[in-house]
Amino acid sequence: MISGPHQPGSCPRGYYLRVSVTEACAYRCAYCQPDGPVAQGRSGLAPEQLEALVAALTRVGVHRVRLTGGEPLSRRDCPEIVERLARLPGLAEVALTTNGQRLRPMAAALAEAGLSRLNVHLDSLDPRRHHEITGHDDHAEVLAGIDAAEAAGLPPPKINVVVMRGVNDDELAAFCEHAAATGRTVRFIELMDTGIAARWSREHLVTAAEIRERIAAHFELQPRFADRGASPAQEYLLDGGRATVGIIASESEPFCERCNRLRLTVKGELRGCLYEAGGVPLLPHLEDPARLGEVIARGVAGKRSHHPTAGEVEANRFSMAAIGG
Repeated sequence: MISGPHQPGSCPRGYYLRVSVTEACAYRCAYCQPDGPVAQGRSGLAPEQLEALVAALTRVGVHRVRLTGGEPLSRRDCPEIVERLARLPGLAEVALTTNGQRLRPMAAALAEAGLSRLNVHLDSLDPRRHHEITGHDDHAEVLAGIDAAEAAGLPPPKINVVVMRGVNDDELAAFCEHAAATGRTVRFIELMDTGIAARWSREHLVTAAEIRERIAAHFELQPRFADRGASPAQEYLLDGGRATVGIIASESEPFCERCNRLRLTVKGELRGCLYEAGGVPLLPHLEDPARLGEVIARGVAGKRSHHPTAGEVEANRFSMAAIGG
């Protein structure tokens, strides 16, 4: 059930803003875009608009930003966006989540622009299975992009894996071995019921408890931190530190009460939760800093401590790409 909003200032670590810079993505993953790829989705806000809005959001406590989509690297101006945000005095880091499809040719430019760190979404280590999930035969290119990012001086990317029963759940141990071999953190993510693919998500959900149990059959699991703070991932050391994996359990073990995420949609709306029906429009107030500050403060104050029930979610179908996954 829905509980009351967070109290203003109740997030001592500050807010972490996720910005959807485009809806466009060439992949057709069933849990995200069941109707097929969005090649010509909403292009998103201009770099100068994003800079102005994020600058205003830093004044209410946003200190970290992650660029998402859709696929953010489908925008050729993504390095410019990173550069503009990285120079804002109120931000400690600018991160980015990508499917890696266009990472290799852009990695150096992103690093030079000031990107702090990178997450790469990769649901399989098997090229044929990757093709089945995404509709693209570019598995080697994604891996080459990860290597290029590290060669450009970025920290080892985190690898995000959505775990799907009967699709890739037999690869848990292989991903753990990948983490040990490369020094990259692998994060296993529960399928989320977004309404847009609710039935498919329920049928293929693998809970965090089952993920832990299945990993523990191959490796010794030790929690990395006694208190993970506002992080959505519970991280574990494998075999005393040979590798690090994380598990994000949005469905079976919600972490809403400690969530510090805010979201800026592709249309310039502020949301405190993925599951909100609509958001607070910021773009109309861009030329009025005082009014923009008031609107942002109202939006932040309305951030909930729990997201809606499953029934409400299905009624409020939404695109993860538009809101920022």
